[in-house]
Amino acid sequence: MITVFYDAWCPLCTAVSERTKKLDVQRKVKFISFREPTVAADYALSPELLKKMEDRLYVYDGKKWHEGIYAVRKLAKQIPYYWLLVPFVQLSIWIGMGQRLYDFIASRRSIVPTGHCTDGVCEIPNRKLKS
Repeated sequence: MITVFYDAWCPLCTAVSERTKKLDVQRKVKFISFREPTVAADYALSPELLKKMEDRLYVYDGKKWHEGIYAVRKLAKQIPYYWLLVPFVQLSIWIGMGQRLYDFIASRRSIVPTGHCTDGVCEIPNRKLKS
């Protein structure tokens, strides 16, 4: 079993997690939104790690943390439906483009702080774009 810490304020991340839950017939993956108020305490996550989770997907396999493209690879290996993607993800890592491509896509995703609006105004966190 692996634990995937994803961003529930990201529609893309949420859609992928919902689709993967349906495909995970062997129940090998647990999805946790790091945005939930009790997650840091429940999983002993440091403030530094929570901050990093805003930029990249994180997977914990019980022994080691995997982030970004390495988290995608770890997740893809758990779900038979995604196995065809594993060689392409691995190739992207070997040629040195996997993490860069992952970061490019992640830096352009939408962040929608659902349920966190006050007086009808939603404040969206300022995301630094990597140059």
